[in-house]
Amino acid sequence: MTPRDSLYSSRVQRRSSDPRRDPSPWPFIAFTGVVFGGGGLPAKALVDDGVDPFTVTWIPFLTAGILATAIGMSRSTLRRDALVPAVILAVTVSTIPPLLFNMGFDRLPAGIVTLLISLGPVFTAVGAHFMFDDESFNRIKSLGLAMAVAGVSILASGSLEGEGSGAALTMVLVGSIVAGGSALLSRLYATRFGAPALIGPQLLLSGLIVVALSVALRRPFAPPQGFAAWHLAVLLLFGLTTYLGFLSMLKANEIGTTGQVSVIGYCIPVFGVVGGLVFFGDLFTTSLAFGGLLIVLAVAVIARGSATGPARGDTSSVSDHPTKPKTVTPLP
Repeated sequence: MTPRDSLYSSRVQRRSSDPRRDPSPWPFIAFTGVVFGGGGLPAKALVDDGVDPFTVTWIPFLTAGILATAIGMSRSTLRRDALVPAVILAVTVSTIPPLLFNMGFDRLPAGIVTLLISLGPVFTAVGAHFMFDDESFNRIKSLGLAMAVAGVSILASGSLEGEGSGAALTMVLVGSIVAGGSALLSRLYATRFGAPALIGPQLLLSGLIVVALSVALRRPFAPPQGFAAWHLAVLLLFGLTTYLGFLSMLKANEIGTTGQVSVIGYCIPVFGVVGGLVFFGDLFTTSLAFGGLLIVLAVAVIARGSATGPARGDTSSVSDHPTKPKTVTPLP
């Protein structure tokens, strides 16, 4: 049995023979969707008011990391063997995507940024094809991918106005691709080590990485007019929601399937588009309407095409089950 087979087997064996006793991922999925969906709005407000995107990234993550690490130490949930995976997740999950997204908020409307962010599950589904036999890329997912590409094309055609908008759109799209691919690592590591062992080192290192980048690139720490009281209040509150959101996402990945966790993508554009129209005066254009509709439908189609894995109550071994992770080079 390969290390990955063992990982999958342990996940199946944790399921109770009584399905009613199995933990449901849906409360964690719903909470994560609300936190991440609504989180883009204060980030947009801070960036629009002159706070540097790097500052909007590192203060919340450093705050969340200190909080998570302190809780982990007090509860003895930190694990030395989870340190390398936490470092990998810090770079791929909680440093590169959030930083690119916040830089996108500096140039693009909130609705467009959040719609592009919501594409993450599409790229997750593509990556899952190469890692899990029970989540192969089928015709339904192919349709979802085609719809996503069409949606992004329409969205781009109506938003590439003004200096730097094309580069900003590309940054957000790259961030979405990285976030989608790294969701697979979140699933693997959360299943193997558990969310409490990963969350502290992951968020703390993310904050430190962005601080180092901010210093190296000579990014301004504070806006030209200085921090307003509401800036600091929102940034610290953002730190708390960052901790809770990432902890909830890791927990959802620990007990749910990729297809189930991808539902988080539904919440992000709802908050982003509506919030952009209400709070930031974004224009409701034809490209936003049709491109956004295609992107939301693409996420729905991808979720529909994702296999749900072994049925609850199935305690059979991997060898007895028709689907299992593909044998690849073991991850740390």
